[in-house]
Amino acid sequence: MLKDKILLPLDSSSAYTPWLWIGTWSMGGEGFGSHDERESLRVLRTAVDHNIRHFDTAGFYAHGKSESLLQKILRSDRRDFFISSKGGIVWSGREVRHRASPEDLKRQLYESLDRLKTDYLDLYQLHWPDPEVPISESIAALKSFQRQGLIRYWGVGNLTALQLKTTLRTERNIPHQAHFNPVHQDHDVLLAGQDLCINCIVSPLEQGLLGGGKSSSGMSGLGKRDLRNRNPCFSNPEVLKWNCRLNELVNKHSLSKVSVVLMWICSRPNVHAVIPGPREIGQLNELLEFKTEVERSGLASAGEDVSILSDEKTMNKIPDELWQHLNKGPENSQSVTGNGSTTSFSPTL
Repeated sequence: MLKDKILLPLDSSSAYTPWLWIGTWSMGGEGFGSHDERESLRVLRTAVDHNIRHFDTAGFYAHGKSESLLQKILRSDRRDFFISSKGGIVWSGREVRHRASPEDLKRQLYESLDRLKTDYLDLYQLHWPDPEVPISESIAALKSFQRQGLIRYWGVGNLTALQLKTTLRTERNIPHQAHFNPVHQDHDVLLAGQDLCINCIVSPLEQGLLGGGKSSSGMSGLGKRDLRNRNPCFSNPEVLKWNCRLNELVNKHSLSKVSVVLMWICSRPNVHAVIPGPREIGQLNELLEFKTEVERSGLASAGEDVSILSDEKTMNKIPDELWQHLNKGPENSQSVTGNGSTTSFSPTL
């Protein structure tokens, strides 16, 4: 992958896979079913033991609890870690509000710094564009935080292809968190960010639907208060039918479903980082299995390539019928998932 698409901690000696980040939304204990904080902390510590150093969080996640949990693994060697957080959406009681004015972002940044007990963030992003605030004003605030030394990099999240082209037209390699996976194939956004962005993929396993746990069966595997009930992928017949066939194919070839999905994503053009969100040690082990397979099989792309993994080597690793199934995706999945609509908060990211 191109070197200018890689984000590193200040001390990068232990960051062997800087394209594999750990997301922390589900670790906060809100909205994803039963929760064990000790298990989530074990996930974080085990990830560090396996030389994963990139972690993504947000003040919005579980009312700040995800940030507070992440703080517990930040030792004296803070420079070894790449910590990404976000601002721009907040809780107001049980309601979600956009708050991305310069003043709001500044307040949210300081709250995140306080919860994480650090004096800087490696990356701070506009979580979602605020319909009431021009994106340019939000970005100007992020740039001011960078000049003040509060953050090393600034970034954006959940912008459409048009928004990327208009608001970042004079920028290069700005981190952008984009929703992309086999059931949500927004290739236009990835292409728009080819030069402008470092495309960081969120929800690569579609909140567990593309994993192997109970949630992979759709809404029948969720509790009544699980926020994923609002994710249309969990109830769409075509998506569920496609996912069932995916399960059959990976079982037929004795492959890991998580590894296959992540390999496919990471071999797509203009994918520069992937951010799965394990909250149980078994889920982390699936990610570590994927990481080990990438290293053992030498799937990493060369320095001039535009993707994390070599497309050719990855295709040779995955049987053709399975590869074609991933490429095709579910029928009409883009219209069902609301692909391209980023004007308001969505529970899928």
